[in-house]
Amino acid sequence: MDSKTTLPVKSTRSMEVFPQFDGDLFADDVLADSAPAFRQLRALGDAVWVPNLDMFVVARYKDVVASLRAADTLISGNGVSVNAQMNGSASPSSISTLNTDGELHAKLKRIEMRPLMPGPLGELRGRLEKMVNELLDQFGNGTEFEAMRSFASVLPTRVVADLVGINDVGHERMLAWSSAIFDAFGPATHARTAAAIPTIQQFVRYGMRLTRADVVPGGWADRMLEAGERGELSMEHAHSLVFDYVLPSLDSTIYSTGEMLHGLATTAGAFDKVRANQDLIPGVINESVRLASPLRGFTRFVQEDFKLSESTLPAGSRAWILIASANRDERHYPAPDCFDVERNPRDHLGWGHGVHSCTGMHLARLELEVILRALVKRVRSMEAGTPTRIINNAAQGYATLPLRLHGA
Repeated sequence: MDSKTTLPVKSTRSMEVFPQFDGDLFADDVLADSAPAFRQLRALGDAVWVPNLDMFVVARYKDVVASLRAADTLISGNGVSVNAQMNGSASPSSISTLNTDGELHAKLKRIEMRPLMPGPLGELRGRLEKMVNELLDQFGNGTEFEAMRSFASVLPTRVVADLVGINDVGHERMLAWSSAIFDAFGPATHARTAAAIPTIQQFVRYGMRLTRADVVPGGWADRMLEAGERGELSMEHAHSLVFDYVLPSLDSTIYSTGEMLHGLATTAGAFDKVRANQDLIPGVINESVRLASPLRGFTRFVQEDFKLSESTLPAGSRAWILIASANRDERHYPAPDCFDVERNPRDHLGWGHGVHSCTGMHLARLELEVILRALVKRVRSMEAGTPTRIINNAAQGYATLPLRLHGA
């Protein structure tokens, strides 16, 4: 899988020789544990050609950061999937802060971020603490429970449902939509991608029919639709952005919570250190998100030749920017696969980087902090059984995590 290939890609530069990866990055075993494949990609070079995807992969930390900063050259407006059909969609329902550029992206993100800044979110802390303590009342007695469904998923889905305020959309439906959206990221010929399309079509039909009568007055969805009605943005964009609140924030928080619970329960001495020194909590959150990297990354269209550390991505090509690989790059993080509560990787990329950083990262950080502070206060020790991992074309994390929490 480490041959060299010469690519017939249009470029202002001469044709260049790139390392090649011939494996299947969407095979079930790779999706269940991408770390070995990502390690191999990093070893091959700063840009690696993947012929069965017809695109480059950028997997090293330094080059991923440079690529994410170059939003005017490596653009999102031509789509962010490996799937040409999804990338080619011009439907207003597909427009979001994820796949727009320039002034439009800045405008949409500015409107979307209004309720998601640290100030407005600070008012949520008391409500979140109450939710977490109610969960610990159920599970803090040493009885084994399945933590992903019964704990890690509960807070994000309740919070998003309450704050966004869409009537008659339950937790299971939100999670199904979220999973399908990220499965649609995969190759068009992949069965998993095709299976996601009916759910996405249902999601789009539902979202584009939303009116203010369908949402809770004063909720985030209501405010977005109101902005559309007064002409601050189009109604098509308003409908689409309502679900920007729902989908990415669920997965990023749920899988980061699972990573944090697993790391604290299985790393010798980790939970004791945090109990003894609560100043470690912000760093533990960063370390959990770094290791979780809930979304592997997104593709970018290379609008102009783009110089990486050693090679140049040619104009007209597409590159998959692997955030999850960068977060485990041994060139940047010592012992990158280890959960280290004393590391505090403030520069992790788990919530993205640059203009396309995660809209909901402040909410996710608040939820993780409230969970961890409650655990430190109320739990003496933690034990985890053998977890299983999800198999999804874009998202990664634990599907199940048996856990025991022993009260203080």
